[in-house]
Amino acid sequence: MKKLLILTSSWFVCLTFANAASVVEKVEPVEVGKHVAANMDAMSMILSLLMVLAVIVVSAVILKRFQGVQHNLKGLKIVTSLHLGAKEKLVVVQSGDKQLLLGVTAQQITLLETLDEPIVTGQEKSIDFAQSIAKFLKQKTVKSYEQQNDKQ
Repeated sequence: MKKLLILTSSWFVCLTFANAASVVEKVEPVEVGKHVAANMDAMSMILSLLMVLAVIVVSAVILKRFQGVQHNLKGLKIVTSLHLGAKEKLVVVQSGDKQLLLGVTAQQITLLETLDEPIVTGQEKSIDFAQSIAKFLKQKTVKSYEQQNDKQ
């Protein structure tokens, strides 16, 4: 019985391989890019370039908007600002020893109040990008080191 089972299974394997060989002979070679237009490569390259340029422009706009650079101009200094909307913000300006709270929109600048107590800023906001990345990486390294010590 065992010999019969081995004989029939080997017969099926031989038939399968013979059938597979005939199927392989009938398969036609595939032509790569047969249905693609000739100018498609140039078009996709131009589209990719435009997408990269758009990412660069959007990144520059975002960095410019959220950059905390303080401006000094002959006795005038922007102490702090708070963005309220796309084109509206509150700004505290130092003029001599007075601080003024201004409302700034796209059309006008309005004096809202003269501050009795000046706002004191603790740290300059003009930290460059490399320093902020280094600080972030240092914090991540310290956290991962503490987590490793806690597990042990």
